[in-house]
Amino acid sequence: MFAVVKTGGKQYKVRVGETLDVEKLAVEAGAQVRLDQVLLAASDETVAYGRPMIDGAVVTARVVRQYKGPKLIIFRYKSKSRYRRRTGHRQQLTQLMVQTIDIPGLGTDTMAVRPRPVVESAPVPEPASVAQVARVAPPASAGSAAPSDDVLPAVAPTAQLDRAQLDTATPAYEALGDTTLPTTTLPPQTAPAVDMPDTGPV
Repeated sequence: MFAVVKTGGKQYKVRVGETLDVEKLAVEAGAQVRLDQVLLAASDETVAYGRPMIDGAVVTARVVRQYKGPKLIIFRYKSKSRYRRRTGHRQQLTQLMVQTIDIPGLGTDTMAVRPRPVVESAPVPEPASVAQVARVAPPASAGSAAPSDDVLPAVAPTAQLDRAQLDTATPAYEALGDTTLPTTTLPPQTAPAVDMPDTGPV
C-alpha cells in the first residue's frame, strides 16, 4: 500500500517503513506526526481518490531528526555596472519515517516491529575458594621438600684475586727475557706505474 500526502506545499508518495525529507515541522525528534492531507491511496488493484482529500485518511510518521539541507550558492551579477552579490542558503528540513497508513475502505498498513534477538550469555564460572585450591594442589613428599619458585639456588662465590697479585703479575713476553714489545714490520707499498700516452705539447 502507498499513499500520496501533502505537507509544506509539496506532495510526497510514501510507503510504510520509508523515510522522507519534508519542510521543517515544529516538532521535536522522536515525536509522532499525523499527516491527514491524503490525496490518493492504492492497495493492490484498489485505488482511492480524494476530492481533493480522502475523508478520514491518516498517515502517521515519526520524526527522525531536524537538520539542514545542502548549501546553495546564490550569485547575482550585472554586467558593466560592477554589481556582484554572493549569498548562501541551507533549507531547514525534517526527516520522517512512515509507520502507519490508514485509509477507509482499503484498510490499515502498519510497519512490522521486528523483535530483538535474544542473546544468551555464557555462564560465568565462580572463583575457586582457598579450600578448593588447597584440595586440588598435590601434597609434597615427606622425604624431599619441593623447591619454591621464589627462592633462587645458592651461587658459589667467585674467586677474587688479590690486588698485590695483579700488580706483581709478569707478562708473558717479559718472562721470555724480551723487555720490548713485539713489533711487526710491513713492506713499503708503492703505487703501480701507469703509462700515459704522449699527446705532444699542450
